[in-house]
Amino acid sequence: MNAFNTKALAILALSAISLSTFASNGAGSCTREPKAKWMAEQDVKAKYEKQGYTVKRVKTEGTCYEIYAKDKNGNKTELFVNPVDGALIQEADKS
Repeated sequence: MNAFNTKALAILALSAISLSTFASNGAGSCTREPKAKWMAEQDVKAKYEKQGYTVKRVKTEGTCYEIYAKDKNGNKTELFVNPVDGALIQEADKS
């Protein structure tokens, strides 16, 4: 096997490991910023309520905020968001 193939296989293996880690804990790593830079939970709640979600609960999950809510159609959903800027990282339909 030549050096290019070896590097390509190593990159592919690392990508697969990263993806499986991300999937195993829901959202993976959302930020490396200290909690002092995170938005307040009530501000994240307000942001998603303005987008049409009915938010039941916001909690810290690792380096993410996890939001339990209902979407505009009334379907249960779970959102993982970056706690620094409130950006959506992953949404999981819970219906």
